[in-house]
Amino acid sequence: MFSWINQGLTYARPPKRELMPLMPLLGYAKEHWVPYACHMLCISVLAKIIGPYYAYVLAVLVTACALLVFAARGKYPELTARGTTLTDWLLAVLVGIVGIIVWIAPYHFFPKLMLARIPILGNQHIYLSFTYGVELLGDGTVKATYQPFKELAPHLQVPFVIFRIFGAVVTVPFFEELFTRSFIIRFVEDEYYKRVPIGWYTKQSFVIALLFFVVAHPWWLVAVAWGLLIMWLLYYKKNLLLCVAAHAVSNAILAWYVLTFKAFYLW
Repeated sequence: MFSWINQGLTYARPPKRELMPLMPLLGYAKEHWVPYACHMLCISVLAKIIGPYYAYVLAVLVTACALLVFAARGKYPELTARGTTLTDWLLAVLVGIVGIIVWIAPYHFFPKLMLARIPILGNQHIYLSFTYGVELLGDGTVKATYQPFKELAPHLQVPFVIFRIFGAVVTVPFFEELFTRSFIIRFVEDEYYKRVPIGWYTKQSFVIALLFFVVAHPWWLVAVAWGLLIMWLLYYKKNLLLCVAAHAVSNAILAWYVLTFKAFYLW
């Protein structure tokens, strides 16, 4: 049915998984987990200490530095444009556009439904969206984590928005794709994951990588749809840089939408 999956790729899974001790594993995979960890620690732990705005600016700076250091050392051979065509780049842009339309549309047209409790098997407390990252108010609306035009001094508003856009369009696409669709998806198959080719498909790695991406985002319902699109692009083109490009396009359009419609809860 999907004859193009794994076509042109060569990988032989070891008969028995080779286990690597934790510390060597952390060193082996540092270029993939360190940028992700830097960002997540800043926007979660550090945000509780110095506030979400300053923490986010530091997250962008520290994560960008980590990515640049590893890139300068040649640690990201999977980020290559070799063999890509203009059609490939246009496809990545199209995936980014379609993906973010699917992401935004339900919250634009059906905000109450998307934030409503839904009874599943008698559970009245299941939401169509996870609510971490935002505060769900009693009337069903949400209070966004970042509300720069309400909570920041006038001279800090534009600089923060610039950092927020830069983070969303540049650092986030790189570290998320490197961690989720380069590290996790291959690590599921092989602890020495760097010998697994980019875009190598198995049902197990596909499901686990998709689930990880979904639970890492508060808007889980639309994250499933967007994640499926980006995974299709990965398997179809077997090029991580195209996934980064699609991710960047989606986040750029989302930034425009958030600023235009004041939908900061999606940020």
